[in-house]
Amino acid sequence: MLRYVLLLACIAGATNTIAQKPAAAHTKTTEKQVVEIDYKEKGAPMPPIKVLLYQDSAKNEAIEKGDAEAKRKKSQEKIYLTTEDVANNANLFVMMFNPTCSHCEDEAAIMRNNISLFKKTNIVLMANPGMKQYLPDFVHRQHLDDYPTFRIGIDSADFINKVYLFQMLPQINIYDHSRKLIKTFNGEVVIDSLKKYIE
Repeated sequence: MLRYVLLLACIAGATNTIAQKPAAAHTKTTEKQVVEIDYKEKGAPMPPIKVLLYQDSAKNEAIEKGDAEAKRKKSQEKIYLTTEDVANNANLFVMMFNPTCSHCEDEAAIMRNNISLFKKTNIVLMANPGMKQYLPDFVHRQHLDDYPTFRIGIDSADFINKVYLFQMLPQINIYDHSRKLIKTFNGEVVIDSLKKYIE
């Protein structure tokens, strides 16, 4: 009798499992699959950019003292640089850097000294949020606030964590017109290596 009960239980269980399989298979085909993008691979799309732009403290002091012209200019300045702000028909250089890094200073100087080559190509210098206090010294030592081609600030969209290869700094990612990654450089790069990507 016990054998008979166990046999019936096994048959009922197998029938129940067979009946449920089509429903489970149907559920799998209707679910959307999330594709993870590897932003570090050549050809990958550029992740969204949101950079808290460097603000010169001398300008801020003039505004606080009531300088009307400084207030007018300040009201026209953007606080954040976004993906839309760097959309143009040219390549884009994004340099991830540490403001206390001598290699980063040297690379910024190389680009600054060859700024005449960067006619259409935008340059974004982006530091980690923990480096914000060191940014003013870096900008002033390099005189980068004199060059509007350079957009300098703090990463506010986790861009660095998505694209940084964890090798040497600086890391320069170069994106084409449609903002696909075409080249990544780590460490100091001579201008001759960069020239073929500058427009």
